[in-house]
Amino acid sequence: MITRLVCLFILASISFNSYSNSKVTLAVENSWPPYSNNQGNGLSKEIIKKAYHAVNVEVEFIVVPYARALHMVKVGSADGAFNVTKQANTESIFNFGEEPLLQATASFYYNNDSDLDFSSASDIPDRTTIALILGYEYGDAFQQNKHRFQEVRVGTQKQIVHLLRKKRVDMAIMFDEVAKDTMTRMGLEHSSIKQGQVNHQSNIYVAFSKKSDTKAMMKLLDKGLKSLKASLENHPLNP
Repeated sequence: MITRLVCLFILASISFNSYSNSKVTLAVENSWPPYSNNQGNGLSKEIIKKAYHAVNVEVEFIVVPYARALHMVKVGSADGAFNVTKQANTESIFNFGEEPLLQATASFYYNNDSDLDFSSASDIPDRTTIALILGYEYGDAFQQNKHRFQEVRVGTQKQIVHLLRKKRVDMAIMFDEVAKDTMTRMGLEHSSIKQGQVNHQSNIYVAFSKKSDTKAMMKLLDKGLKSLKASLENHPLNP
């Protein structure tokens, strides 16, 4: 998936000389590398920039913690926020377009000494302590079972890794590429924590505000994303 996205960026670097006649303001989280690092930069932002550039839309990015980004969209102080999972509880709050930015897989993670190995959220016992990121969504199955768990919500991926390694929680849910990137940045081997079975696979979207008229910007993003994906599919390097 990462390789395909890199190819997409190269293809999308063709110069568009048209003057930008529209503008959209998007809140971007600061703790989901390689998709969005502490400066808000990463794969997700690059995809959005290229997609909107293709349809002559200027983008202003506001870098904040994920929970804050969602709040800004809820109250209408930002047009949208990205890296949001489209599931029942988010669809009730935000508008979503048809085209996802990317797809990401999240798994259960444990301390290396742990014997736990759950196959789904419904298998996790009551009162299990689970490390999670503030404001993140973890799929409909987890949402339906979360009332049974003791959630330990933190602000950064590094905090989750520390909690697991110090055995302060029973388990965690992390997106796999994010877990790898985080441990690399921490100078740790990827085997420093134990990766378990898949919790869910998510299509990742820009979530748009229902407080303001953002449907035009949502449709333009869909148009730009379709254009980029078509360019990738038609490229001779694409298998």
